[in-house]
Amino acid sequence: MDKRELAAIKPCLRSGYCCKKATCVLGLAHGAPSRGCTFLVGDSPGEYSCQLINENPELGSYIAINAGCSSTMFNVDREIAKAKLT
Repeated sequence: MDKRELAAIKPCLRSGYCCKKATCVLGLAHGAPSRGCTFLVGDSPGEYSCQLINENPELGSYIAINAGCSSTMFNVDREIAKAKLT
């Protein structure tokens, strides 16, 4: 990725959108279904996190968790999380 592409990535707001749509390789390796990861914890958009990463922070370097959001369009959960910040 060049600098312009990196600058265009929106920050992760912990909406849970990605984990709900497709489970990452770590979740799959630990038995989660391919869609709707069971390791997504939290009560609402903006508060979600990964139980696997919470318990084993070193695993975070293997996936792009909190690396930014590439699914900003039609992501209602992201808009809810964004509203909580204002």
